Amino acid sequence: MNIKHYYEKRERLLNAIEFKPTDRLPVQGWNGTIAAIESVTGRNDYATHAKEVFTQAMNLWDVDLIMQFVLPDRQDRYCGPGAEIKTGDGLKSVVHGLLGDWSKEHGAWTSPEDVRDFCESVPAAAKAGQFVNPDVTCQRWLELDAWGEFLKPIVWLPGHLCGTAGWMWYGVWGYENYLMANALYPEAMEHLFAFLGEEGRLRNIAIARAIREHNLIPLVYSGEDICGNDGPMVSPQLLRDIYFPHLKRAVEPLIDAGVHWLWHSDGNILPILPELLDCGIDGFQGFEEDKGMDMMKLAETRCKNDKLPFLCGSINVTTTFYTTPEITRADVQRMVNLARTRGGGVILSSSSTIMENAPVENVLAFYEAAVKQ
Repeated sequence: MNIKHYYEKRERLLNAIEFKPTDRLPVQGWNGTIAAIESVTGRNDYATHAKEVFTQAMNLWDVDLIMQFVLPDRQDRYCGPGAEIKTGDGLKSVVHGLLGDWSKEHGAWTSPEDVRDFCESVPAAAKAGQFVNPDVTCQRWLELDAWGEFLKPIVWLPGHLCGTAGWMWYGVWGYENYLMANALYPEAMEHLFAFLGEEGRLRNIAIARAIREHNLIPLVYSGEDICGNDGPMVSPQLLRDIYFPHLKRAVEPLIDAGVHWLWHSDGNILPILPELLDCGIDGFQGFEEDKGMDMMKLAETRCKNDKLPFLCGSINVTTTFYTTPEITRADVQRMVNLARTRGGGVILSSSSTIMENAPVENVLAFYEAAVKQ
């Protein structure tokens, strides 16, 4: 591996994020499709050598950044960082374990009252330190960074493992139970968010130390799917009252350490954009423009540091990738033009994971156009 090439990619990425001149926009490689990956590599053994063939394809496409490591057929579950690093020990909330214990004792979640009762059983925020070992968290972050060594010269960025205040608990409790609990029992829900925020803050202090002391890339990628096509799933005022203060506390150590935070944002986040920016978040990824998200409006909205947010996107995986190579290239050029207008601040990427039935010629057109700006 050419270490000089790695640092060139790292510099290109950081310069783009910080609105400094770059030779070209950095390119983020979500995945591709198996057909496209085998096409560019000339191999037909992805099924048996997924990690190797994927990495070869991403390097042939000359991408600069890999976030989260998602393979087309989700073999990453068996060969990705979550399978090799003990992320549950040091990087994930203890609440996950508490949920399992509660279910064993009480059975299935059947009502918003079950959600309320669990939230009230969570330890107080003041006790979060009992569940966070900063040395273990720091070590796990270093292990994650080392795990991505095989991707070099591509820059590797773990996904959704820094300390946020989790909001997506509807995946555990079901949408109806969870959303009703937010509306009916806000005090109980805030008790949960307060614990998560303090736990996340303590983990982020350790992650900031790992980044600073080992010269890791000062960038994290995380976020919460709070919004649908029409905006937040619950009242924005409720989020302001019981959630955002604790998210802000969680991310504060990284923001204070000068680490950039790239927020994964499904749905229309504009109604809660002021609150996200107030937390210190300065980058956004995942713009479902076909569902009503106005990326251009977001692009013009200044962050808490008075700079424009950097954007990771946004070649739409549900529309553009099903058109033609010409339209795909034109959408790449749209993002290049946006970067020129704003003086930088763009990472070229598909809007999310490219779906397996996307036409091969459009996937190839995206990666080819992205590096030939």
